[in-house]
Amino acid sequence: MKRKIAARAPIVLGAALLMGACTTLGGRRAPQPPPVAEAPPPRATVQPNRKYVVVDVEQNELRFMDGARVLWRAPVGTGTGFRLSTKTGRQWSFHTPSGTMQVQYKELNPAWFRPDWWFIENKLPVPPQESPLRKEEGGLGAAAVYLGDELAIHGTDKPELLGRRVSHGCIRLSNANAVRLFHNVQLGTPVMIVGQSAVLNEEQPDSVARFTRSARRVPRRPNPLDRVGTVALLTRLDTQLRAPGDSAWVAVAAELVERGLKEDAPALRGLLGRAGQPENPGRREEYATFLADVFSRGALRTVVSLNRISPEARQRAVEDIVNATMSMYHGDLNDPLTPWPTRRVPRTRLGPEGQAGWAALQRAEAQYRERFGVRMAAGAAR
Repeated sequence: MKRKIAARAPIVLGAALLMGACTTLGGRRAPQPPPVAEAPPPRATVQPNRKYVVVDVEQNELRFMDGARVLWRAPVGTGTGFRLSTKTGRQWSFHTPSGTMQVQYKELNPAWFRPDWWFIENKLPVPPQESPLRKEEGGLGAAAVYLGDELAIHGTDKPELLGRRVSHGCIRLSNANAVRLFHNVQLGTPVMIVGQSAVLNEEQPDSVARFTRSARRVPRRPNPLDRVGTVALLTRLDTQLRAPGDSAWVAVAAELVERGLKEDAPALRGLLGRAGQPENPGRREEYATFLADVFSRGALRTVVSLNRISPEARQRAVEDIVNATMSMYHGDLNDPLTPWPTRRVPRTRLGPEGQAGWAALQRAEAQYRERFGVRMAAGAAR
């Protein structure tokens, strides 16, 4: 299925997206780009005091950043740097490209569509492009954040290999951290891949192919949180948000987000009502990204839920949604396509049950524009 890529801020690509590593991530074979000389990451495209992702291919580490502050960090697996060639002259380079890219789309529990090199590496006949042999459910772990048709940050079934150059070019995270990143970022969030990636220009040995290859698929383990009621989950979230140095809250918040998007109104209201409550500043900033995520994926449902919480909680929630959403946007705030949250939900589509939530969002946006000296374009629809 052809994927629709949302138009966002004009963030410059610093490199070609790789000659085949992770090709057909999204279910269709991407056109092979011509070779492009790699350039250093264009740091000017990442604005200070906004959120972005750094992948350091020398340290094999991912960092989720809020300006100069690291909100969290985790080991990753990056490209081996080897190449794979065929007797007919086809060639793939399994390195991770450097440069500043942006999130194109993201997906929970994504399928992987095996590219030609996977069959060649495994010494199997290459099937037609539409063959069911290409689809591997769960092949990209619990979540994937796509930087293009040929490159993604995704989960893995081999977390023991993280921290090394073990991939075919994509960036591997533990499944828990892949889900965390999924909720942290928005479409258009910059991802800076820095450091000197290995480009060995040597043929990949069979031993390396076996070492880096995904393990045999195993049935997905049941989610233990499925058996916990929403009220109990919210109580657990309260405790975990207060716990020092603990990231256990992430899994609970992620579960509540998915429930809230599936018509569990108490889960969504509970998430919104806890906006601004974490005492740790970094945790408070990251929690706000979860609220921005649930709004971006279910704006109408979220606006109605904002109407059904207390005015004090509503004010905290709309401020977090606006601040987190705009902190991911590194374009010109005066641009007519700037993704202000109220643009996701035209007020005319709302009945009486959504008016208070929408009006609160509008006021939070006005405060944000005043803080940063932004003027609305004449005639802009609000």
